Amino acid sequence: MSDPTPVKDLFVLSADREMANVLAGLLARPMDLGIRRVEFDIERHLNRDSGCRTGAVEYLRPFLRSYRHALVVFDRDGCGSSLRREEIQQRLGNNLGRNGWQDRARVVVIDPELEVWIWANSTVVSRALGWDSYRELRHWLTSRGLWPQGSFKPNDPKEAMEQAMQRRRAHLSARLFRALADKMDFSGCKDPAFNELRATLRAWFPPEGGA
Repeated sequence: MSDPTPVKDLFVLSADREMANVLAGLLARPMDLGIRRVEFDIERHLNRDSGCRTGAVEYLRPFLRSYRHALVVFDRDGCGSSLRREEIQQRLGNNLGRNGWQDRARVVVIDPELEVWIWANSTVVSRALGWDSYRELRHWLTSRGLWPQGSFKPNDPKEAMEQAMQRRRAHLSARLFRALADKMDFSGCKDPAFNELRATLRAWFPPEGGA
């Protein structure tokens, strides 16, 4: 008897609820990503970033025949490895390939952490964090030494986000990440991990009628 045909396009293993919400928001915007509509499921590893790095092979094994592709997405900070993000990706990716996924799985390690994707020059970001304008927000972060002049992103994206929200007494929640993923313009994002994720999705799920 032949193996059953995979019933869904994509399984995503993420490190936490915030990351799962961002990925769900992005995948719900196929036109903005330049892909077709995708059937996907997202789950979180109980051991967060380190669990994704060390336990993804075992976690994904039951889904080998029920999904066409798999993504593993986690932060470099907190994953328990001092290797460069590219090396972490390659090692885990090779392990997934040897365990049955072949070229159907991809690992995306965000360096240093998810919040680096949030810092786009957008009023969507500033308002979500409790500020009237992005210019005002960036000026305050620079004055506090949290965003060096001439840098595309704050040195510590998570701390900058937390400090900015505390200043305006805004509440940080997983829902905030989904709201940002639903509305932000990621077309100019320069983060390597995000661009690798987008390129992978475009290769796997090109638009209807695309090459």
